[in-house]
Amino acid sequence: MSQNSMLPGGTPPQDRSPDDGADAAGDPIPQDPIPQDRRALRQRLIIGGIIVVFMVLIGITISVLLDRLGTRQEAAVSAPEVPQPRASLPVVLETKDFQLGDCFVNFNPDAPKSEAVACDAGHSGQLVAVHRYPDDQVYPGRDGLKKRTLEICQAAVLSDKQDNYVLTYQLVYPSPTSWDKGDRRADCFVMVSDGNTIKDDLLQK
Repeated sequence: MSQNSMLPGGTPPQDRSPDDGADAAGDPIPQDPIPQDRRALRQRLIIGGIIVVFMVLIGITISVLLDRLGTRQEAAVSAPEVPQPRASLPVVLETKDFQLGDCFVNFNPDAPKSEAVACDAGHSGQLVAVHRYPDDQVYPGRDGLKKRTLEICQAAVLSDKQDNYVLTYQLVYPSPTSWDKGDRRADCFVMVSDGNTIKDDLLQK
């Protein structure tokens, strides 16, 4: 029941039952408030959606960064080495001092040292590819090392003079013991089995 007071204009207020709707000049009937549990559920869904989107964005960002880092690291590690001319030849070298393009007389891949000679002199083997693993690389295992070294052999670009010889690949890569000591180098040699009969530089210039 409304109070018996006059509204401006002299029209008395009208009583309205609960079933009456608002007329054109009246106030709209307020809607029922959203129950508290529905409101909390809606808030949780919104917050959960924001968290999911945020986590997806973080995952994408990390993936892109790792991909770029891996690409840069692989590019730095796998960049082909450029053959450097020796100041004087022949010279006896330890295996760690071998350079891409070196040619060796009486080459023995198991020997700790070999004699490097000019590639137009008779020799039996030449270092045609080198791969260096990162210092923090986990030991790939013998099979992994063998596979990777064979891949660098197959990727080595040889000159057409290779057709003058019957060549085989010789793969040299770290053992578990040498890996633990910091050896991260894999070498690919091309060799002949009939002595020092190669008299050409077999790397494509």
